[in-house]
Amino acid sequence: MHKVLAMASYSYTPLTAPEKKQAALLAEQLQISPVIVEILFRRGVTSASALQEYLYPQLTSLPDPFGMRGMREAVTRVVQARLAKHPVYIHGDYDTDGISATALLQAFFVAVGIESSYYVPKRTEEQYGLSEVSLDKLLAGVRPTSKAVLITVDCGISSFAEVLLAKERYGCDVIVTDHHQPGPELPAALAIINPKQAGCPFSFMHLAGVGVAFFFILALRRALVEAGVLTRETMPNLKDFLDLVALGTIADVVPLVDVNRTLVRAGLEVLATRKRAGVRALAENGNVMTTAITAEDVAFRFAPRINASGRLGQPELGVQLLLAQDEHKAQQLANELEDLNTQRRALEADILPEITTACARQADEGRAALTVYNADCHPGVLGILASRMAEQFSRPVILFTDDHHAHGSAQILKGSGRSVPAINLYETLAHCRRAIEQFGGHPMAAGLTINLEQLERFAALFQENVAQQQASQSRQQKTVHVDYRLKPEHLIHRKFFQTVQLMEPCGEGNPEPIFLLPAEPLQQVRTVGNDEHIVFQLQIQGRTLPGVGFNLAQQFTDFPGNETSLVFKLKQRYFNGRERMQMQVIKFLPV
Repeated sequence: MHKVLAMASYSYTPLTAPEKKQAALLAEQLQISPVIVEILFRRGVTSASALQEYLYPQLTSLPDPFGMRGMREAVTRVVQARLAKHPVYIHGDYDTDGISATALLQAFFVAVGIESSYYVPKRTEEQYGLSEVSLDKLLAGVRPTSKAVLITVDCGISSFAEVLLAKERYGCDVIVTDHHQPGPELPAALAIINPKQAGCPFSFMHLAGVGVAFFFILALRRALVEAGVLTRETMPNLKDFLDLVALGTIADVVPLVDVNRTLVRAGLEVLATRKRAGVRALAENGNVMTTAITAEDVAFRFAPRINASGRLGQPELGVQLLLAQDEHKAQQLANELEDLNTQRRALEADILPEITTACARQADEGRAALTVYNADCHPGVLGILASRMAEQFSRPVILFTDDHHAHGSAQILKGSGRSVPAINLYETLAHCRRAIEQFGGHPMAAGLTINLEQLERFAALFQENVAQQQASQSRQQKTVHVDYRLKPEHLIHRKFFQTVQLMEPCGEGNPEPIFLLPAEPLQQVRTVGNDEHIVFQLQIQGRTLPGVGFNLAQQFTDFPGNETSLVFKLKQRYFNGRERMQMQVIKFLPV
């Protein structure tokens, strides 16, 4: 039986003696650190083959793209377009996933000689996904006789009227590539590629939009070779496109397991080469100085800057940056994104106190789900604010503001929601659909529109449904599980940190390892950042290891003599011209 060491909201479960023996044998067999083997063993990775697959994922193990429903029909039509020189149009989406997927398809089509154009709708002027406005902008001048092909990326699965419009007004054959949850009916497209659609035998459902697009070009490249358009010598190396796949996949917070882990692991390797001019410019502006680029760098340095273009209505800048060939042009575009990101932060900071107060009021009333309408909130920051509120109040949150571009006499509200792991937001909204005009999304994030007159009804339905789900679940305090209880000497070996990096990419479904270091005196302790944060050093066998505790200064004052146990993550940081390991403390614990 496992013995659990309780540490307030932290726990550590040592392996049993037989488990520890088996983990040691695996570590010896694979010639890797027993620490990593024990961490993965505790996470259910308990065989040599599973460990090899996790630690060294291979692109050759990716599933056959033609195993995805609709793939053969879509590829056949695009090959035909390439041979007959029919124009191809790409309709994207305005978040990092959609922007990356748009750039991926456009770059591939250019590489294989397909005549293509793209358009990404403006969040501030147009609705999500396909609309009559966005189709008119993308397809202006297209005649039904031109036999054009319209391909959607990261959108389209619920665009019933718009798909018909593209077919009837412009004569397009429509191919939908999407990863959002489909409803009971599907649009009347020539082909739909979405691993979540009913009857799709593809082995992995949790791709991001850019992941679906990648499998599409993987299948298309093979078909173009078979058709004689490309040869083995002239076909593009698709690994060169995986930096775009990593950007969109990490940004969309899909599980970084299985196929996604393989794609993102390889994509991070490509990002680290900084071959793409736009990536070099983003890294410079984001102050990413380390050799490696991690999932954390993408999530907190790259994606917010790309997202800013979409949030503030200029998504084409993000696509142009990722496609840029010229160094000067790439830096110019990156600087424009930097300015937009600064504007986004200001918009967020201006409205944050009002949103926080409204959410706190509802939380104090005991609401299980929070619904807030604020007419002054910029639509571009709804999602990021909802994410902050869901994290702060540990419950699902939907934020609404006015949709100034909705048609008709009714006052329409645009909403963005974020959830917590126990509540599937998409399914919850499906139970509230009688108060919703339109919605779509994932278990953890969704977008929707409602009529202002339905706001109270929606809030009541949302609250009722989430409360019912919570009542059927065991209410336990959120627990962070420590992965390993380290000895100080582990921390002075560079090889140990390199082994820890084998767990990258870390994120949803594959969290960063969390370590416990018992009873260590901290040295050179000081506060920074308006006395909110703690920085310190550890002396281990004559070597110095820096550490930081964000927003932990007040907590640390409770520990006399600077001696404390540490719950922390290990980070690669850039100090004084060289890379060093740093401890990022989550919590100081009493000795």
